[in-house]
Amino acid sequence: MNYKVYSEFTISQKLNFLFIMTDQQRLDHLSCYNNDMVLKTPHIDRIANEGIKFTNFYCNNPICMPNRSTIFTGQYPSVHGVTTNGRNLPHYSNTFVDLLLTSGNYHTASFGKIHLNYFGANSGRFQNPIKSQEFAHPRQYRDLTNYTPYYGLDEVKLVSGHGPLCGHPDYINWVKKKIEKDPTLGKPLRIKLSNPDNMIQTKLNISFNTTDSQIKLQVVKHKVPEGLYSTTFVKENTIEFLERFSQGAYPKENFFAFCSFPDPHHPFSPPGKYFDMYKPEDVKLPKTFNDNHKNSTEFNRNHYNTLISSEGTEKGIFPIPKDLKEEEAKSIIAASYGMEKMIDDAVGEVLEALERYGLSDNTVIIFTTDHGDLGGDHRFFFKGPFLYQGLIKIPFIIKVPNGLANKNCDSLASSIDIPETILELAGITIPDFMQGKSLIPVLENPEKSVKDSILIEMDDDHNNERIRTLITEEWRITIFSDHGELYNLKDDPEELNNLWNEVSLNNVKLDLILKLFKKTNYTTKALVRDCGF
Repeated sequence: MNYKVYSEFTISQKLNFLFIMTDQQRLDHLSCYNNDMVLKTPHIDRIANEGIKFTNFYCNNPICMPNRSTIFTGQYPSVHGVTTNGRNLPHYSNTFVDLLLTSGNYHTASFGKIHLNYFGANSGRFQNPIKSQEFAHPRQYRDLTNYTPYYGLDEVKLVSGHGPLCGHPDYINWVKKKIEKDPTLGKPLRIKLSNPDNMIQTKLNISFNTTDSQIKLQVVKHKVPEGLYSTTFVKENTIEFLERFSQGAYPKENFFAFCSFPDPHHPFSPPGKYFDMYKPEDVKLPKTFNDNHKNSTEFNRNHYNTLISSEGTEKGIFPIPKDLKEEEAKSIIAASYGMEKMIDDAVGEVLEALERYGLSDNTVIIFTTDHGDLGGDHRFFFKGPFLYQGLIKIPFIIKVPNGLANKNCDSLASSIDIPETILELAGITIPDFMQGKSLIPVLENPEKSVKDSILIEMDDDHNNERIRTLITEEWRITIFSDHGELYNLKDDPEELNNLWNEVSLNNVKLDLILKLFKKTNYTTKALVRDCGF
């Protein structure tokens, strides 16, 4: 049976999906998007060379859990309910993976970080703690749930946390098996197989000197070897799955594999040779690094001068932005490059395995991230209620068998469009509850456009802000409770001049506000009656 995918050609067999995701990665830290840097990412670039690279792709929320939940459900955070970190996606939620699974054709699997449940422990600050399937610390392992399938995923191997601060029983069991095969891996950490699991994890997690001068920069040199690092966990589990699938170990004809790396999210902690791979003096800082926020909002100026605590930033664990030196910023970015290079090497091995096991000819390959990183833009790092392009504009690359190759697509698109695109490629009807748009039209013709605007939601409980942003081809408008931002992305792509108070642009601002209102009104949950009257 032929499955019509594009108007110009058909695919003679159902497609597999290899969905590769990173965490908190900047678009301009991939050499296919930015070749003017010392970091080169040839394996991820290869996906772009063999597929379509989107140049105006945005997250719908610049925080991990909300945007990951949007990717899985095809709904905005205000609808699926995960409006910030620390809120589990309800287990009754419908996901696109559920639809792949229930179609009867797909074995669905995930290797690495998922983050649809929180992995942090309750510090006592929050009421009504909820159980989680993704806890990262042994103290909470007794409260781990065991839902199967997990949001539609048949097979799951989890690692939670970041850098050397990773955990979860799946990860610890993998570490033990690795050391059993090669005892030298445990020697730098003094791990013995006779150690209880909680001690093994403690030795992994405290594998660095807390008095090191770079710790305040979130740059962590640790003793976890490359062979036990989370990137290797994701890579090896994904490759082993592809081998099993190629050998007929599963009854389904096709697979969906989620290959999800916890890096390059801070702390910036590349292991082994990757830590010193890039020198700070070879790093080019963002053009806006020396922005003094004279033309920013008062909110951003306060963050620049004092470091406002928000989702992604916290006083005391990082220098105040105005005090951050260029050399320090370059050290952070150099460490991030090391993490990203290790990911690219891992992606190369996964792609090679896909070919080695004869699976590449009918496998769609997707590469993206959950959100970006401020990465030195305007002297800010990490994430937070500072909706600059480095945080919200993200990489999205897709290769479809027999599809267009080495093409760029400038159409506006966003994370919420991913599930509908996958479902249409799989020949599955897109459900009404999804709120994005399939990207099939632009996969056929990258010159087309599927959207004229993008909605980005962010709820920041640290500052009691519900922030809404609208992106068009020309403008970014962001509305806070008592102030706003208006940037002309054509004339001011670096977002240095906030035009919110420019009287001559009042009509432009009003038009954008009305569009934003219509967009947000559309995202609300449908009215449902319990009875007729």
